[in-house]
Amino acid sequence: MKKKLFLCSTILFCLCISLLSQSTSSGTLEIRFIDIRNNNGKIAIGINTKPEGWPRQPQLGFDWKKENLVNGVLTVKIPGLPYGSIAISALDDENSNLEMDMFLGIPKEGFGFSMDPPFRLSAPKFEECSFRLNQPTQQITIRFRYAGKGK
Repeated sequence: MKKKLFLCSTILFCLCISLLSQSTSSGTLEIRFIDIRNNNGKIAIGINTKPEGWPRQPQLGFDWKKENLVNGVLTVKIPGLPYGSIAISALDDENSNLEMDMFLGIPKEGFGFSMDPPFRLSAPKFEECSFRLNQPTQQITIRFRYAGKGK
């Protein structure tokens, strides 16, 4: 009987050590969007984990209504994202059509990117926008820019 109890205790101990030593492979990303000019429409994002397809063909996409917008700021959480490199493109989709509306090649709606790269006439490179998600909860800020009137 003592032998069985010892064996069970040893197995239980090893199982507990094994569970404690396993690392979490995904985390929650909290995004704070700033400088949103109004509460019309939605905020939409595309997430890429590699340069291929960046930024027009995201691997993941999310969108949120702006009902919790306060003073041009909206905060959202995305749980369960895998650890690793992530780059985010964001759209202030004021008419909720989930597309960047343009006029003569100029964006009519707001846009932003993770890591806030400098403004250019073309989309920034993946490497300029990517960061590493490597903790259970990580926070970033994405600032919106508008080519037209307003902010």
